[in-house]
Amino acid sequence: MKIFNVIVQVRAPKEGDPGAVVEGRYTLEDGTVTLTSHAGVPVRGPAGETYSKKLEDGEAAHVIAGRLTKQFRRARRGDKHQIEGFSALLIYPKNGSIV
Repeated sequence: MKIFNVIVQVRAPKEGDPGAVVEGRYTLEDGTVTLTSHAGVPVRGPAGETYSKKLEDGEAAHVIAGRLTKQFRRARRGDKHQIEGFSALLIYPKNGSIV
C-alpha cells in the first residue's frame, strides 16, 4: 500500500504573516481516497468517523485528499461553526489598559 502526501493552505500569507499549511497522508485503493496516519492507518475524527471518499469521474485523488485533510483538521480543532474568512481565534495582546 502506497501512502501519498498532501499539503494544503489553511491561511493565506499577508503583511508579514507567512500564512499556514497543513500536511496530510492518504491512500488510494479501488478508486477510494482515505486519510491515514504516517503508518497508513485510517485517521478517525472525534466521533470515530473515518475520512474517505470514492472518486467520481474527473476527480483527482490529490484534490480530494486536500479537501478531506481540511475537513479532518476542522473536526479535530472543533471548528464546526467556523465563520468563512476567519481561520483562527483572534488573540489580542495585553496592553496594560483596563477595559
